[in-house]
Amino acid sequence: MSITKNIKCTDEKTSHSIKQILNIKDSHITFSKDAISKERVHGRMANVFTGLLTGEVHRCECCGFDSIIRHAYHDSWIQLLPYQEVPTYLHLYKQRFRCTQCHHTFSAKTYYVAENCYISQALKFAIAVDLKKKISMKDIAQRYFVSTKTVERVLDSFFEEPRKKINSLPKHLLIDEFKGTRDCEGAMCFILSDADTGKIFDILDDRRKFKLRAYFQRFPLKARKRVTHIVMDMKPLTMQ
Repeated sequence: MSITKNIKCTDEKTSHSIKQILNIKDSHITFSKDAISKERVHGRMANVFTGLLTGEVHRCECCGFDSIIRHAYHDSWIQLLPYQEVPTYLHLYKQRFRCTQCHHTFSAKTYYVAENCYISQALKFAIAVDLKKKISMKDIAQRYFVSTKTVERVLDSFFEEPRKKINSLPKHLLIDEFKGTRDCEGAMCFILSDADTGKIFDILDDRRKFKLRAYFQRFPLKARKRVTHIVMDMKPLTMQ
């Protein structure tokens, strides 16, 4: 029996258990009885869950015609949160579709992982949460078995939009410091958060006073006057 034929043999009990463990709510992802294994991935022994992603597609995402046929499978390796300090992956076989009108091909999609991305949304969120703590990017990368570049990309993807808002500041501002990596300008970095939403507003790679003054002076006086409360556990002299 081929691999794809084997994973098509869905076992409802196994699927339910694995989806509970991995917190998968997509009904189009299923697992067979032999879905769990130990394999060597990127030179390390890892937990591997092998699953199948299908779905119903009625129109071509390119031309809009309803001339869609199923067209083989494409497998991808999606990195998950580590389980018991061991790297963990979802080896997902995605149903491919082909439009007989324009010959465009595409894969079934799921909320569980972004398109053209190879780490799960849950892993991204975990990295983003740790970026708020006093943990270096190198330590975060080691904790989740990813590269520091991956941590940087998560940082950029989660906090890119707030950085563009140079004409406004949160009304209630939370500020803190954390130890940065060796390539940061200062020994300690500086993080700003919106107290009302809990979201990170910006991260600076240097918390020295002249750097902070230069940063806040980029904002118009009207934006700075909008800040009514500042919460911090740093020395008051820092904000003078």
